[in-house]
Amino acid sequence: MSAQYRPFDVVAVAFGEGASAKRRPALIVSNPEFEKATGLVWVAMITTPDHARRFGDIPINDQRAAGLPATSVVRASKLATLAVGKIKRRLGSLSETDRAGARVALRAAAGFS
Repeated sequence: MSAQYRPFDVVAVAFGEGASAKRRPALIVSNPEFEKATGLVWVAMITTPDHARRFGDIPINDQRAAGLPATSVVRASKLATLAVGKIKRRLGSLSETDRAGARVALRAAAGFS
């Protein structure tokens, strides 16, 4: 089985169960080998910057490439492990410039710098 998602893909995810599940954007941060071996992906939540700024928030400057309708940030402080089946569709992917910022912030948040 081949992996469906690559690092820096922006996806729509169903968070929650049943009728209360809400679709939210998220950033794939795991590699394809992890997905192939486990059927799981690691994601960082994406939100609007209207919420209080947190350590590790990563601005997305190219919303069009990411497939997002509004100004957004990747929230490095909110990571989740999800079954691939929770992903509803791929929205887009971070631009090269946004990827560079995300790499730095995610490494710093994880202590891998």
